Amino acid sequence: MILILAPLFLCSQETSPIIKFSSIDYGAENQNWDITQDSRNFIYVANNAGLLEFNGSRWELHKSPNNTVIRCVVSANDRIYTGSFMQFGFWEKDDTGQLIYQSLSDSIKSDLFEDEIIWNIEKFEKYIVFQSYDHVYFYNTDSNEVKFTTDKKNNYRLFKVNNELYIQKYDGRILHLENGNEKLIAKIPEELNVKFLLSMFFVDNQLVVLTRTKGLYKIENQTLVRWKIPADTLLEKSRVFSGIQLEDKSFMLGSISKGIITLSKEGKVTNIVNQSKGLSNNTVLDLFEDKDGNVWTGLDNGLDCLNMRSYIKEYNDRDGTVGTIYASTIHDQKLYVGTNQGLFYKNLNTDESLKFIKGTEGQVWSVYTDDKELLCGHNSGVFVVTGNKAKLITDIAGVWNFKPIPNQKGKLLFGHYSGIAVLGKDGNDWKLDAKIKGFEISSRFLEITDDGSIWVNHENKGVYKMLLNRDLTVFDNVELLHNVPKGKSSALTKTNNSLLYSNDEGIFKLHADATTFIRDTTYSRLIPEGEYHSGRLVFDKKQRLWSFNQNDISYSQKGPLNDMVDIKIIPIDKNHRKTTISFENISNLSKNQYILGKTNGYLLIDLDKVTDRSHQIFLDKVKIRTEDNSYSNISKEHEGQFKFNESSLSFSYNVPNYDKYTNVTYQYQLVGFADVWSDWSEESTISFEKLPYGDYVFKAKSKIGKQTSTNTVEYRFNIAKPFYLSNLALLGYLLCSIALGVLIHKSYKRYYHRQNEKLILENKRQLQIQEIESKEEMMHLKNEKLNQDIESKNRELAISTMSVIKRNEVLRKVKKELKKENKLIDDNHPVIKLIDKNLNSSKDKKMFMDAFNNADKEFLTRAKEIHPELSANDLKFCAYLRLNLSSKEIAPLLNISVKSVEVRRSRLRKKLNLNRDTNLIDYIITI
Repeated sequence: MILILAPLFLCSQETSPIIKFSSIDYGAENQNWDITQDSRNFIYVANNAGLLEFNGSRWELHKSPNNTVIRCVVSANDRIYTGSFMQFGFWEKDDTGQLIYQSLSDSIKSDLFEDEIIWNIEKFEKYIVFQSYDHVYFYNTDSNEVKFTTDKKNNYRLFKVNNELYIQKYDGRILHLENGNEKLIAKIPEELNVKFLLSMFFVDNQLVVLTRTKGLYKIENQTLVRWKIPADTLLEKSRVFSGIQLEDKSFMLGSISKGIITLSKEGKVTNIVNQSKGLSNNTVLDLFEDKDGNVWTGLDNGLDCLNMRSYIKEYNDRDGTVGTIYASTIHDQKLYVGTNQGLFYKNLNTDESLKFIKGTEGQVWSVYTDDKELLCGHNSGVFVVTGNKAKLITDIAGVWNFKPIPNQKGKLLFGHYSGIAVLGKDGNDWKLDAKIKGFEISSRFLEITDDGSIWVNHENKGVYKMLLNRDLTVFDNVELLHNVPKGKSSALTKTNNSLLYSNDEGIFKLHADATTFIRDTTYSRLIPEGEYHSGRLVFDKKQRLWSFNQNDISYSQKGPLNDMVDIKIIPIDKNHRKTTISFENISNLSKNQYILGKTNGYLLIDLDKVTDRSHQIFLDKVKIRTEDNSYSNISKEHEGQFKFNESSLSFSYNVPNYDKYTNVTYQYQLVGFADVWSDWSEESTISFEKLPYGDYVFKAKSKIGKQTSTNTVEYRFNIAKPFYLSNLALLGYLLCSIALGVLIHKSYKRYYHRQNEKLILENKRQLQIQEIESKEEMMHLKNEKLNQDIESKNRELAISTMSVIKRNEVLRKVKKELKKENKLIDDNHPVIKLIDKNLNSSKDKKMFMDAFNNADKEFLTRAKEIHPELSANDLKFCAYLRLNLSSKEIAPLLNISVKSVEVRRSRLRKKLNLNRDTNLIDYIITI
C-alpha cells in the first residue's frame, strides 16, 4: 500500500567506509576514552579494562597497573603515556616487543590527592603534561623529573593548540600556560551558562572553543563571542562530548546521542554519521585523526575507524528496502539504479534520498539511455522512464538488455528469458515490433558485431552466432560454435572493435574468420592466474574494460601509445564488493567517478583518489614454545641462539593498514628449511615445529593490491646441535671408539681361542652324532626289513587265505556234483567225509591264525581289551573282517552259508554296540 500510495523515501547519503571493532573483537570493555598513534602507526586506546594496542593485524590488551580505567593516552618518542585513577606513567617496548609499564606518579605518590584521576595528557616540547582536576604535572623527558602546579578541584581541561598550552579552570577562566606561568586570555561570561569547554581550535588566526550545548565561540577581547555558523541550530539541539579539527581544517564533533557531526571549515554541516549510517554507537567519547587521515572514534560501546580520505564512498541498504543493485545509469542529471525491488532515482550530486519510481515493483535487470529517453529492462517487460514516471510498453517477461541495431535508426534488440525481440520507434514512442522467431533461448549476454551478426552466450549451452533477416522477424541462420568452451559465469562483451568471450581460462577475442575465439594475452591480464571469480566484463563509456576478480577489480585503458593497453588494479576483494556472481555492474557517473552495485547498496569509486601507497611490514613478535607447550616472547632485536629442544618457533608480523577496502596479504620464507617463498595469505602468524639444527633466516614481506612492502623483515637464528652431536659428545664418541677397539681386539682374541676349543668339541660332537646317525640308519634299515617281512607275510596270508577259499569252493562243488550225479553217495560216503574233513580242517584254521598273528600281532589283543565279551570264534570272525573279506569269501573259510555269515555279522555288531550308521569293517580296521 505504501508503494502504491506514495514514493518511498530512503536515506541514501553516501558515507566514508567504516571499520567496526566490538568489545569481542578487541577483547576488552565497551567504553573507549582516548586514542593515539605511535611512530610505527600502531593504534593505542584508553579502555575501561586497560591499554589496547592494535597493529593492524592483532589487538592486545595491557592491564592498567592498578586495574583501574585508563582515561587518557598519548604517544611520544616511542613511549605510550597513560593516566588513570591515582596513577600516571609510560609504557615502553622491551626487546621482545612487549609493552612494559613504568610509573611516574610513584615518585611523588605522597603529593597526589585522594581519588585523583588523570583526565588529559599533552606533549609539549620536551615535556609530557598530565592534567587532573587538582594538579597539572610536567614530566621532563630529558631529566626524568616530575614537577607540578596545584589548583584543587579547579582544573577542568587542558588543550594544546598550535603548539601552545591552554587550560580552562572550573571557575570559568581560560589561561595560557607560558614559561611556567598562567596568563589569563578570557573569562567565560556567567550569562552564557557554559561550565565546560570540550575542545579548542585555531581558526583564521583566532582561538575557537567548543561547548557542550551552546556551539562554537571565538575568543575576542578576553571573552567568548558567538561564532555564527550554519550549524548553530543543530549544535544547540545536540549534546556534544568531544571534537577535533582535521588536517584539512574541517571539524568533527562527537555527540552523546546523535553520533558524529562533520562541519566544513566554514561551519557548514557536511554530514551526520550515526548508527543508521553504519556507526556502531551514537555516543562518541573521543575522536582522533591518524597519519593517514582516518578518524578513530572511541565509543560508549565499541571502536570505529572512518576512512575519511578513502577513494570509496559507500551507501549501505541496511533495512533491505532498496535491495541488490543490478544496473545503474545517469540520465537527465539524475542517477537511476535498478534493483531486485524496482527502479530508484535521485538528483545527481545531491544528498537527497533515493526515490522509488511507482509501478516498477520487482526485478530490474538493465537500464538503457539514448539521447532523450531511458528504458528499463524489467522482469515484467520494458518500461519507458521519464523523470519519476514509468510506462510499460511491452509485457515480454525478463528483459535482460538492450542493443542498438547498426544502420537501423530507432531500432533496438533486447534479450529476454525466451529469446530476442525488436523495439522500434513509432514517431516519438517506443513499441514492440516483433518477437524474432528461430531462437527461443534466454539471451542475457547479447551482442551485435559490425557485420550485423548477432551473438548470444548461454553459460550452459555455449556461444551462438546468428543472422537476422532484413525484416527483423526471423533468424535465417543459427549456429552453435562447438569449439568455444562453455563455462560457469562465462560472458560475452563487445568493445569498440572487438567481441570478447571470457571464462575461467582467460579472455578470448573473436578471430577474423568470425567462427573461432583466440586467447587475447593483453586483455587476459585483467584476470590473473588464480584470481578468476566471474567472467563478467563491463565496457563503459570511458572506453574502459572492467573485470571482477577474487581479490580486486581491474580495468584496462589506452596507454600512452595507440597500440598500448594499461591494466589498473583497485584492491576491492569479492567479500567487500558483495556482488552477485556474473551480475557485477559498474557505471561511470562523471569524470573518473564510478558507481559499483552491491547486494546491499552501492559503492562510489573515485579513480583520481586511487593511489599505490607504499607501506612497511613489521616483525611484531618472535615466540618460542616452552616445555609446558605454551609460547613465550623472545628478543627480536638480536640473532637468536636456541638449544636443540627449543626448536619450535612462532613469528608474528603486521602492516598497520586501516583501510576497510584494502586487504593485506603476506608471504614468508625460512632460509635453511624451505628456500622458496610461501603463497600469499592473509595470515600474519606462522609457526614452525621441531626444526632440525642449523642456521636459519626468517623473512616476511607484505602486499597491498599489487604494491609490495618497501622492506622485508628478517630474523636470523641458530638451533644448536643436540648434545649427542656436540663437540664434547664427538670427543667422547672418539674415546669410546678407541676403548671399544681395544676391547674388541681382546674380545676377538678370546673369541678365537674359544672358537678353537668349540671347534674341537664340535668335531667330537659331530663324530658322536655321525655314530648315532649310523646306528639310527641301521635301525631304520632293520625296521624297513621288518616292515618288508610283515608285508611279505601279509601277502602270504592273503595268498593262503585265498587258496583255502578257492580249495573249499572246489571241494564244495565236487561234493555237490558227486551227490548230484550219484544218488548212492550220501553224507556217510567215505569221499564225502574226506571232503568235509578238509573243509573243516583245524590245521588250515590254525595256519591262518598263525599267519594273521604274525601280520598283525596286536589286533586280537587290542580287540580283546576293548571288547572282553568277544569269544574266540568272534575274534576269528573279526580277523576275517579285518582282512576286508566279503561274506561270500568268509563262508567257505568257516564252512557255513553266506546267510549264516550275515547272521554272525549282525550278532557281532550287537556285541560291539555299533549303531546303524557305523560300518562294521571300518570300525574293526580302526582297532
